Amino acid sequence: MKLHGAIISPNVRKVVIACMIKGIEFDSNMIVPGPELKQAEFLKLNPLGMIPVLEDEDLTIGDSNIIIQYLDEKYPDRPLLPAEVNDRAKVRWLSEYAGSALFPCCGSMFREVFVNPNYFKQTTNQQVVDDTVNNKFPPVLDYLELQMPEQGFLFGEQLTLADISIVSMFITASYGGYRVDEKRWPKLKTYIARALNLPVFIKCLETEKAMIKIITG
Repeated sequence: MKLHGAIISPNVRKVVIACMIKGIEFDSNMIVPGPELKQAEFLKLNPLGMIPVLEDEDLTIGDSNIIIQYLDEKYPDRPLLPAEVNDRAKVRWLSEYAGSALFPCCGSMFREVFVNPNYFKQTTNQQVVDDTVNNKFPPVLDYLELQMPEQGFLFGEQLTLADISIVSMFITASYGGYRVDEKRWPKLKTYIARALNLPVFIKCLETEKAMIKIITG
């Protein structure tokens, strides 16, 4: 099994964490978003030119949510989707929401504050940062605050695909200096902290340090 994509990508990170939880071993091709994803060799793996991509024997698939659901079916021990049908649907929805609504906000912070000045040596566009923080983040976080449990995680004491999806996005935002306002979104702030204290996230972040050094030079 081979996973294509740099772990610092939030969507690649999701798959890595899922594999860590399930104890699945894989080879890694740490390809970063950029021109290489548009080359013919990579487009044979994913014609959308996006990471992650998973190769497992004769199967090649993209999209982190699809990959994780595939792994959950193939390796049913320590499931990442609940047993109850309504909960499974809600997990899929929150995972999609994390990708469609949360990712653009977190990605903007990561790109403008971290990647552009450190890797591309470009000036941060402060107007984009301010718009993201003041206008784009708040309605997304307002919705997530309503979904947050008082204790544990979204569907009990074990992480699900939804938890992994949401927390991974905030890790990416943190590299761009973004922190959730505890006064405005207290349950969300506590939930993120609870997840980041888990051994699986601690170990994952430790493995990302090498990639961070590459970007910061």
